Amino acid sequence: MYIPKINILNDMEEIISFIDRFSFGILLSKNDGRIIGTHIPIISNLNSQNLKLYTHLALANNQWKEIEKQEVLLIFSEPHAYISTNNYIAMEAVPTWNYMAVHIYGNVSILHNKDDIQGVMDQTIIKYERDYLGKWNNLSEEFKNKMLKGIVTLRIDVTNIEAKAKLSQNKSEHEKENITGSLLNSSLPSDKLMAEYMLRFNKKNNLF
Repeated sequence: MYIPKINILNDMEEIISFIDRFSFGILLSKNDGRIIGTHIPIISNLNSQNLKLYTHLALANNQWKEIEKQEVLLIFSEPHAYISTNNYIAMEAVPTWNYMAVHIYGNVSILHNKDDIQGVMDQTIIKYERDYLGKWNNLSEEFKNKMLKGIVTLRIDVTNIEAKAKLSQNKSEHEKENITGSLLNSSLPSDKLMAEYMLRFNKKNNLF
């Protein structure tokens, strides 16, 4: 990912928080000579010192058949917003787009141990619908085994992380105030979310 120095995000706590919040990512790998991708929920162990990611593919999805031991790319991206030149002081200016994104590279292992597979499923349920875990646990073993046999569970050992926060760091304080103000007044939830990140990063990390 192209990342100008001013937009590099190195804070691992922020990176982990981001991928945990926007966890419906894209898993890219090579299959039959082509690059293919699956949109899939991805969870992590939340360990900044030894980050590992976990996900699962449908057994019918051919992407898993050549994926083991590959270095794959996982993309996490969510808040983004169009930035109008109406926010700028200079007349000679062009519009742009603010956004945040994290690219994670890692080596894939297919999990075969039933307890490991069940552990990933449990953690996925806990993350997205904790109240469902009790219901899941009370379902028949026959049904649960049938469901688990219909997926392929993956562990990704992280090899490299690229994180970008393009938050108008190159603009003046007045222009950044204009930008966050216009985003907060927007009817688009994504614009308001972008403003939230701009304001919080400015205060916490002094990125501006």
